[in-house]
Amino acid sequence: MSFQIKASPELFTVVRGTLTSMFRTVDFSAGRLIEVESCDTEEGIITTVKLQDHEPWQHLDSEINRSCYNQRDRENRIKERIRLGVRTVVGQAYGIPLGPWGILTGVRPTKLVHRLIDRGFSREEVYALLTEVYHVSKQRQKLLFDVVDKQRSFFLPNVNNPVSVYVGIPFCPTRCGYCSFAAYPLHTHGHLFNDFLSALELEIRSLGELLRDLGIEVQTVYLGGGTPTTVQGADLSHLLKLLNEYFVADQCQEYTVEAGRPETLDSNTLAVMQRHGVQRISINPQTMNDRTLRRIGRAHTADQVRAAFELAHQYGFKHINSDLILGLPGEDAEDFAFSLQEVLALKPDNITIHSLALKRASKFGQTASVRDLEHELGMEMAEMAWETLAAAGMHPYYLYRQRYILSDLENIGYAVPGAESVYNIQMMEERQTIIGLGGGAITKLVSPDLAVVRHANPKCPATYARQVCQLIDAKKCQITQHLSV
Repeated sequence: MSFQIKASPELFTVVRGTLTSMFRTVDFSAGRLIEVESCDTEEGIITTVKLQDHEPWQHLDSEINRSCYNQRDRENRIKERIRLGVRTVVGQAYGIPLGPWGILTGVRPTKLVHRLIDRGFSREEVYALLTEVYHVSKQRQKLLFDVVDKQRSFFLPNVNNPVSVYVGIPFCPTRCGYCSFAAYPLHTHGHLFNDFLSALELEIRSLGELLRDLGIEVQTVYLGGGTPTTVQGADLSHLLKLLNEYFVADQCQEYTVEAGRPETLDSNTLAVMQRHGVQRISINPQTMNDRTLRRIGRAHTADQVRAAFELAHQYGFKHINSDLILGLPGEDAEDFAFSLQEVLALKPDNITIHSLALKRASKFGQTASVRDLEHELGMEMAEMAWETLAAAGMHPYYLYRQRYILSDLENIGYAVPGAESVYNIQMMEERQTIIGLGGGAITKLVSPDLAVVRHANPKCPATYARQVCQLIDAKKCQITQHLSV
């Protein structure tokens, strides 16, 4: 798809970003002319969007003149109206209707609602803005408030004490076809394993001592990846012992290992985690259909998922999350319904429903035949998940979105009441500083005004091990400066 944009420099980026969100590949060197103008007047903001050979679109926004808004709000509203105009005109011209999230393209739509509530907007005013400005569907508005209402009791008055700690283990048994995360297969990168663990130990000790010296407590510890349980036996025991020594004290509320791949969970691994006080684990089948598991590159079967759950229950793990993906290649609504019922029968207290998002870094994202899935099935499967999980006593408590996501949907974490993951809420809503350790981990330094500064570790385990001393020095300086303010 090709477009020529005619707009002022400050509006050009907004138009370009909106078009990029609508089409997977866009060329801006030539093509159909799109003109955008915005005038901030006493009556309100007047936005005009003209697409070559198409009826123009114009809108007057007088609601922005209310006294509760400041200049920054007006500047943001200009961008929002441009997004709506471009989405409307180009969508009409190319048969691309607004999705259920309207013009919202960010990863965290709940942050918008939290921010409005923090500023004193009433529930009715937030609903009106979601409808009139953002064009979010009624169903998604209800979902937003269901999640927001659940989350607000988890927010703490101090965003920097306590903090949470994330540990990234960038290895997996195999790499799934849809995956774009830091996940290096052991059969090709296993020779990097020991050096990575040595570097991780150095970072844990250095940052643990820093937090201790600064008097910072830790609320949650979360091991993710990758697949953390690619670390086995004595190595896993040593890693968990280190985390206990430096981060898991009496005030730590939650200790999670995202085991993920069921083939990595045996009696020894579960016993090690139990012995070191791990409270929550994940067993993530993604689907319970064996033919799909083979298609997406998973090296396990549905029976191995069932066996892993049985073992985990035997070892006393009460808090288990299970991930499923709707829209996997070759699956329809019946396949997804089967997987959902099979997982519910295993009695996890958390289920996360992901909508397939094919990033360019994934194997499937580079394959056109896989990318062109039957997107119309997405909404049907999402509604099935909502209804089925509600009937099972599970309610949504966090959500996020991704680019190129199936049917313009979202990823939703469901839990039975009282089993919500504190870490997932704090991390997703960015209401708490997160200290990231290990491969691909991102440290998020949150200020009292909720501004966030990020510091990313290298994804590659070899690069991480080689640079660990420099990144520790830089991170310690950044964290000390941030937490000492």
